[in-house]
Amino acid sequence: MPTGPDRVHLIAHANPLEPYLPRFGLTTAEEFVALARAHLPRPLRVTCNLRLLKVVEDEWHAGRGDDAARVRDVNAALADPRTLAIVSAAGGAYFTRILPHLDFAPLRRRRHRLWALGFSEMTTLVNHVAAFPRGRGLYWLGPAWIGSHFPPETARAALGEFWRILPELWARRRPERLEHLDLRPIRGTVAQGRVRPGRVRLIGGCLAVLAGAAGGPLRRALRPAGKWLMIEDVKESPYRIDRHLAALKVAGWLDALAGVLVGDFRMTHRDTQDAVIACLRYHLPRGVRVPIVTTRSVGHVWPLAPVLLNRPAVVEVRGAEVTIDTLRLR
Repeated sequence: MPTGPDRVHLIAHANPLEPYLPRFGLTTAEEFVALARAHLPRPLRVTCNLRLLKVVEDEWHAGRGDDAARVRDVNAALADPRTLAIVSAAGGAYFTRILPHLDFAPLRRRRHRLWALGFSEMTTLVNHVAAFPRGRGLYWLGPAWIGSHFPPETARAALGEFWRILPELWARRRPERLEHLDLRPIRGTVAQGRVRPGRVRLIGGCLAVLAGAAGGPLRRALRPAGKWLMIEDVKESPYRIDRHLAALKVAGWLDALAGVLVGDFRMTHRDTQDAVIACLRYHLPRGVRVPIVTTRSVGHVWPLAPVLLNRPAVVEVRGAEVTIDTLRLR
């Protein structure tokens, strides 16, 4: 019998799972879950609420009609001492609105670590979990994202690899045997200021999602002062990026940052990363040259570097080139 948490809970509480299945050559959510169970090393076990994985999204009628059920599902996983990890299958939409109803208080009483994995719309969940001493938030691809980058047969193999290597990531080890996934550190370039080698803590994620929760309890939980803010997004025009940054500024997120990591920002037809930097120079405190580093390792990109949030990360600097490794320290 396992002596600690053994439950890995799969959720699709932003975009539903089923639209992604054809990318893997799968037809049902049951097949997706069975593949996860076949590859996650024992004694770990995959749990899920299949009904919530199968819900039909209706964009013109508030997206989903299962808010109460999704709240119960996440709260039960957060409160269960057997839960080792909550894995978000995908990003998308409709998760931020249930955030005020989630109860993170059980994390204060945790004896064992609880991991949360996800990106994009799941930014708030991953950061909230990372704010607790026993919480570990890994900003990384949802497994459904894998299907966007391989033909179906290879995508299934890569999906199996995802589940197989999770225990090694939770031990903050880079797996030695990887065929499809890429776990290299963040690699970036200095765009402003001076970056010193040493240790930093990264918080953040998808800019629009952060802005949507900026005025809530997330800032109090994360305490951004003295940390690096990581931001990325997709399909956001420059004026909307400026508006999101303004929301963070008004909420006090930008007052005393140690630095900003600007990840990938792409619209459908052009790159907007330079526009992000221009907007940042207006919104960051005047008279303080806050370091800004740009990277293509973080965002709605492939491969997406795993980023362990709100934990010490190793920074190495060589000229204008910067490497940030969040998995090196134990």
